Amino acid sequence: MTAVAPKGYNFDVEVLRKKEYPHMSHGVYLDHGGATIYAKSTVEGFASKMVTGLYGNPHSENSPARLSGDVVDQVREKMLNFFGASSKDFDLIFVANATAAVKLVADCFRDLAEKSRDRKFWYGYHKDAHTSLVGVRELTHGQFHCFENDEEVEEWLQFPENAYANRASPNGLGLFAYPGQSNMTGRRLPLSWSWRARHSESLQNTYTLLDAAALAMTYPMENIFQDPDRAPDFTCFSLYKIFGFPDVGALVVRKESGHILTLRKYFGGGTVSMVATFGDTPWHRSKGLQAPTYKLHEGLEDGTLPFHSILALGEAIDVHLRLYGSMKNISAHTSYLIEQLYRGMAELRHSNGRSACHIYSENRDFNNPNKQGSAIAFNMVLPSGDYISYTDVERMANDAGFYIRSGGVCNPGGIFSLLGYEPWMTERALSAGHHCGSNGISVLHRLPTGIARVSLGAMSTRHDVDLFIDFLRSTFVGTDKESSPLSDAPTLRSIPSDATLEPQIVFEPIADTTDPVPEFRKLDPGGEVACAPCKDPICWVAYDQVTTWFCSFQ
Repeated sequence: MTAVAPKGYNFDVEVLRKKEYPHMSHGVYLDHGGATIYAKSTVEGFASKMVTGLYGNPHSENSPARLSGDVVDQVREKMLNFFGASSKDFDLIFVANATAAVKLVADCFRDLAEKSRDRKFWYGYHKDAHTSLVGVRELTHGQFHCFENDEEVEEWLQFPENAYANRASPNGLGLFAYPGQSNMTGRRLPLSWSWRARHSESLQNTYTLLDAAALAMTYPMENIFQDPDRAPDFTCFSLYKIFGFPDVGALVVRKESGHILTLRKYFGGGTVSMVATFGDTPWHRSKGLQAPTYKLHEGLEDGTLPFHSILALGEAIDVHLRLYGSMKNISAHTSYLIEQLYRGMAELRHSNGRSACHIYSENRDFNNPNKQGSAIAFNMVLPSGDYISYTDVERMANDAGFYIRSGGVCNPGGIFSLLGYEPWMTERALSAGHHCGSNGISVLHRLPTGIARVSLGAMSTRHDVDLFIDFLRSTFVGTDKESSPLSDAPTLRSIPSDATLEPQIVFEPIADTTDPVPEFRKLDPGGEVACAPCKDPICWVAYDQVTTWFCSFQ
């Protein structure tokens, strides 16, 4: 009897895994949000073209150079078609990655703003923004605003004159940026904001920038680009998140809006038609300002393009379509899997009834691909309610052959809002020695400073999901102990083992423990032993299997 296929699940992937992804047989890869895995056929097809064709620098005019130039033009058109974006309405600029695309747009706005009366441009960004979006604020001379939730954005779009957004006038030059999908939680944000901003009478000089790096991995982008009037002005991509290889990015620009980028100051090789080097007033002519002789991308792609990588990209697109058919198929497949993963993780409970897995999300509709992508942010919890170090969770997963990610995942707003931080607590974490990376402090004052993240891709399977849930259950729930089975990773007011201590911070062992691991507990106020520097009996940390004091007030 043939089993009924779950709605959306692609059984063909289980066959593809053996044929196209033999390099995934050494573990369960669950970090597709960082980079998905490339298909064997992509590498073989690219290698074949490399050893049978002769490709030169496309800025030259010889035959190998022209071949490279033709490849670049063909792949540019192919990539736009893959996104469902018509070359009549959109242009595509090749960049290193999504961050490079963001910086290109930001630099252009900074340069143009210098010609305004106050020499500034306004910048607004959503709290779920990737670090690369947040960084644009440093170019605004303080004229920026972080929208703390979707409702605040909605209010601003409806009443831009009345909403507080640190903006003197809504009619000035502005840029609003937000992610199509949180790279932390996988929550998908409304895609209507670009259209609403464009049709707001008071926001005619405000442009929109969509970070689609996380979204595009498992979402059909034709939903965004099929109507140019509803599309963002600028959309950035890291294409290795879609295809695994090559490592290249793209900026898709609405042609009706692209002219604003041509007014930038900097120019690189290949982007100008003429440059005057000597004389009292040296000048140059940007190709971007010479339409229709030149196209928009010709004035923005600085220097020689990575033409070999673009050759590989063309092969990756062809293989991707042959293996999966469409992004709609991938969306349905990963939507089914992420719901199964969410259900399995949410059902993990200790014997005392406490949830063993804290999932961070502002969305509970995990089976709706319009609201949820293929990622889950979480922390594991002890029966006592204390959090387990996310670095330990990643380390133990890695040792068991499950490849996930942990830390701040380059999403500062999402981390500190969903984990319950206030601005002063962020300052306290910094003063205590916490920083992004594996040597940071995982848990501070019983509050995590980051998360573990699992993310699925087109070639993920039900078996991957089932194995990971079984791993979490057997490792963090099966023992059901009050104390952590983990190592001495920095946690609970502790510091990294390689930190440099200031002389006034004193570590004194006050009691040896005979337990195999430290017990997480809180001393009663008024206890006999108190922290020498601040007299606080609550300054306690488990570290190196010795109960010690650490004063966080010095």
